[in-house]
Amino acid sequence: MRIKAKIPSLRWMSVALAGLLSLAGGCSGQKEQTSGEDHVPVIVATVARADLQRVRAYTGTVEGIRQAKVYARIPETIVKIHAVEGSTIRAGAPLIAFDESGPASAVRQARAVYEDARKTADKFDLLYQQGAVSEIERDGHKTALEVARANYEAAGDAAVLTAPISGTVTEIYARVGRQAGMGEPLALIASVDTVRLLLDVSVYESKELAKDQRVFIRSEQDTSVTAGGWVDEISSSADPGSRTVSAEILAPNPQQRFLPGMFVQATIELEQRSQVVSVGRDALVYRESGIGTYVIRDSVAHFVPVTTGVESGKLVEILSGLQAGDQVVTLGQNNLQDGSKVNPVAE
Repeated sequence: MRIKAKIPSLRWMSVALAGLLSLAGGCSGQKEQTSGEDHVPVIVATVARADLQRVRAYTGTVEGIRQAKVYARIPETIVKIHAVEGSTIRAGAPLIAFDESGPASAVRQARAVYEDARKTADKFDLLYQQGAVSEIERDGHKTALEVARANYEAAGDAAVLTAPISGTVTEIYARVGRQAGMGEPLALIASVDTVRLLLDVSVYESKELAKDQRVFIRSEQDTSVTAGGWVDEISSSADPGSRTVSAEILAPNPQQRFLPGMFVQATIELEQRSQVVSVGRDALVYRESGIGTYVIRDSVAHFVPVTTGVESGKLVEILSGLQAGDQVVTLGQNNLQDGSKVNPVAE
């Protein structure tokens, strides 16, 4: 009987011991967890070297490097347009034709005057050969014939407008069947193998611009349309009205993706810095005493004052205070003080 009584007692002691061990283990884990609560979680990044550019962006409108508007020379009805927008045309090729047969047509009137002058000149030339008129009279009618011929040719030129330059027909304002007014613009032709962009720059900003600085151009309507160009000319004086300086940008356009009238953004590279120590803007902390950042060493955050240089996008050049390879806090600085223990997590 005593032996049977001891067996359940041993079992009870084993269960109790296991429970104590489990409890001890739980307390130990809780203690470890509590010991880590004074480490502030932060996001960190590694300081590296990078190529930085200091830039300034402007917006403007594209122009052809050479462009010309075509104007109506006579108030007549348009009967034919020989080109469409976007097509190329050579200098001297016909572009817009007017009605030459109308009762008010300048061509018709000039032709009639020319024919009458030709007949009169022939008549007086014959009379001169017969001795019936003087040489002065004959020469006077010859001169009148030349004037009538020139007027007739000018009227013909006015009735068929030709392209003044070779290039791309970028705008056509004319419509067949509509009567154009004298001096009315009818078309725009531009040479767009190279495009021009005129920028209005403040006097202060113009001091940073220089001839041949690199420029990156991007269409505001379609950001995939880009080109590289350069600063070609900077005005030496400011406009008295706007108090701005004009800067001219040129850019090759071999595929003619940029057309006159397009709005573009021009980013001018003011300064190039190669392989300089840099950090993201998020790593910088601004204090009354100056700018600094938290550097992590052995899981401890140390506030380090820094001197900054060129800013390029999200990166900032560090002139002093950091070295490539340092780990800096990019998120969680608000919870830190100099000497805070941290749990760093890489970006």
